[in-house]
Formats: sequence, C-alpha cells, structure tokens
Amino acid sequence: MHLLRSARAPLHVALVERSGRAGLGLAYSTTSPCHLLNVPAARMGALADDPEHFLRWVRRELPDTAPGAFVSRQRYGRYLESVLREARARAAQGVHLEVVTSDVASVEETDDGAVRVALASGEQLEARTVVLALGNALPSNLHVPDGGLYASRRYHRSPWAQDALRGVSATDDVLLIGTGLTMVDTVLSLMEQGHQGHIHALSRHGLLPHVHQEIPRAGAATYASPGLREALRALRQEVRRERGDMSATGTHSVPVRIRPILHLLRQEVRRAAEAGADWRTVVDALRPVTIPLWQRLPVGERQRFLRHLRSYWDVHRHRMAPSIGEMVERLRREGRLTLHAARVRGFALEASGVGVRVRRRGQGEEETLHVQHVINCTGPEGAMTRGHPVLGGLVEAGRVRPDVLGMGLATDADGALLDAGGRASGRLYTLGPPRRGELWETTAVPEIRGQARELAWHLLQRLSSTRAPWPVMEAAGAPLDG
Repeated sequence: MHLLRSARAPLHVALVERSGRAGLGLAYSTTSPCHLLNVPAARMGALADDPEHFLRWVRRELPDTAPGAFVSRQRYGRYLESVLREARARAAQGVHLEVVTSDVASVEETDDGAVRVALASGEQLEARTVVLALGNALPSNLHVPDGGLYASRRYHRSPWAQDALRGVSATDDVLLIGTGLTMVDTVLSLMEQGHQGHIHALSRHGLLPHVHQEIPRAGAATYASPGLREALRALRQEVRRERGDMSATGTHSVPVRIRPILHLLRQEVRRAAEAGADWRTVVDALRPVTIPLWQRLPVGERQRFLRHLRSYWDVHRHRMAPSIGEMVERLRREGRLTLHAARVRGFALEASGVGVRVRRRGQGEEETLHVQHVINCTGPEGAMTRGHPVLGGLVEAGRVRPDVLGMGLATDADGALLDAGGRASGRLYTLGPPRRGELWETTAVPEIRGQARELAWHLLQRLSSTRAPWPVMEAAGAPLDG
C-alpha cells in the first residue's frame, strides 16, 4: 500500500497470496461477526500517520461508532481491502499492483542481482527485491508422545483454518491447548456453531487474557508518574540521538535488566491506583518504548523474560474486548469452560475420543482428561524457520539466518535479512512477526504499519537509481491487531 501511495517512477509490485484476497491473511479473513478486534477502532488505522483513519471509515456505515468500540475483524478485513483498492486506483502512472494467487515454493537469489521466486503452480517470478511479509506461523505440535493423535481427525493443528472445527459436534468435549487470545477466538467459534459440550483450556500457568477497560476516561489513555515520564523522555532522546541506527542485535549504549523494569512497572501500577488510574494505562504508557527497551536487553535477559515473565506480560498486554470477557466469564460460571494450569504429558487415541495425560502445576502425579477433540491454540510456532519450506531453504543456502533467540529472522535496522555471515541483503527483506526476536513488539497493526511505511520509503530510495521498472514482490500474510 505504501509503495503504491509513494512511488513516482514506474514500479511493478507482485503480491503473492494463497487466497487471492490481498491483505487479509488469517486474522482478517474470518467470516464470523463474533471475532472482534482486540484494539479500539480509534487506534486501528492502516496508515501510520493517521491512526483514526479506520474509525472514520467505519462511521460511513455505522455513524455512532465510538472511538473505543471493538469492531469485528471481518469488517476490518473489508477496510484493508478498501484501502488497498484506493491506493491502487490513485497510484502514479506506471505503478502497478499484480495479485498472484499461489503459494511460494522457494526463493533464490541469482548471480545477476535478481531474486527468483518459484510458485507452487510451477510458475516463476523474478524481482529486484522480495519482502517476506509472512505474518504468523502455524502453531507447532507439542513435543510429547501423541499416540497417533496428530494424524487423526480428532486433532486440529490450526484453529484459524476455515474448516478448523469440522467434525466437532455440539455435544463433544474439547481440549484447547493454550489459554490466550487464540483460545478465546476458538471458544467464540464453538459457541457460534451451537456447541454445548464441555471445553477444557490448558496452559502452563492457566492464565486468561485480561479485559480492556469498558470506556476509558477522557485523557486517561496512559498513566506515568513524573519519574517514569522523565525516564521515558530520556530513553526517547537517546533513541533520537542514535538517529534510528540501532542494530538489530541489541547492542546499545544503555543496557537494561528485567528486574529493575519489573520493579518500576509494579511501582507505577501502585502509583496509578493511588491516582485513581487503571493499571492498563501504565502498560500502555510503555508501548512506545517497548522496542528500544527490548533491544537494550542483553540476550540472557531476553531469554529470562521469555522463560519466566512472558505469560504474565502477554495476558496484561494482549487483552480481550469487554463483551468477550463477559462471555468467557459466563461460560466459566456455568461450568462449561474450565481452565487448567498444567502441562500435557502425552496423548492416547481411545474408542470414543482422546485420553490426555496432564500434570497440574505444582503436583507430581499425572491425571487423564477424556475429550473427543484436541485443538492447538498455543499461538504461532516459536521457531519460525522450523519446517518452513521457503525459510528452511534460505537458511540452508546461507542466505538468511535465525535471530539470536531462534524466534524469527535476523535483520538489520531497515528489515534487510542477514545472511549466515551477518551481512545485510540488498534484495531480501521482512517485517512484522519474523522480527519478533529482535523487536518483540512487532505483531500488531500499530507497529507493523510504521514498519511498512519505513520499509517502503527505504525500498523506493534504493530502486530510484534503477531506470527499468523492476518489480518488488511480497509474500503476504497479515498482522494481528493488539
């Protein structure tokens, strides 16, 4: 979209998308009206310089939509399609978008300075630059004895697939592995199709996402004490001094540690409560500086956060819409949804379903849950390159490498992929979830729209010295809201 809006010289953009519906990905291709955005409408604009653009668009159809409303993801998908159509229609002469309906089989850099993209259809495309806009990876299977479950119809690896709940009858008992927002979406889908059976939801800590404020007080979007404001101001000044030249490896002039950040956060929450503010405003106040804070953490501190604090951060940071939170609590009160803080130890197929061996948190003995279906709601695969045909091939060829945490891909500050020797590519780029290990806060619309704009500007500057209208190619996915 930003390439179409900003290009002034001839440019051909080929967008490779499996479904043929550009920009939706899994998150916004849902047809369920009960799947809501996890962020208020006023903050979900697709344009980095106009966060309320989506709110104005919604109000064309629903004039009474409040800034704090949580709109359906289906409607947001239509908005993205509308924005892309408009950018396409208003593009300068010679600037074209081609949507290619296919899967990408492989990506290969050639000796003549191009990138060759082989499609599953057998067709080959060639581009000067390729952007791997992959979105989130599928959940990974648990590394436990599965007893044949993973190859059976009783296991559902991807709750986002169009036919994810096929075969689940209204009276079946179901186990959802994971208790985050993916689990919540799956519960909504089950309710929508009239499910009456018992739902078990299991994760290591058994934590549910918290709920957004119903109607945030005017002027209370964030809270920060004078001390925190000064600390954030100093950090922002340092970032400006670095002029955006922060390496993706996290080597910066002011390294930080997790423990003092956690202490500061708790202190600020107490101060917010004393000032009559909500704890959510403190978490939201940190969002603009989350990326520079993460980049200043030594690798060992990032690993410590992922091991011990990630679950707690996620449930405070990635929250449910109020109406959905009420529905989840009602199901728990009625005994239809049960949360378990436990680990899965193994599966066994039974005559009438699945036996799931679990060990509850803090207990040594195992017990068995009996259900008819198991749905993987653990969220995106932690190691993005594992089992990915395109990324695996690029890693094997030494063209890209995983980030230091193994969560995604190593990049420079512009999103250029680093090869096995640490050299930045001038032809392969990425943005969004593949950069999570290096940026952390990089899976939601507010962050990705900024990355998209900056990457488009960077690519146009690089391409401006080339007279021929070389294509830019994107292998598409879609960000999550949040």
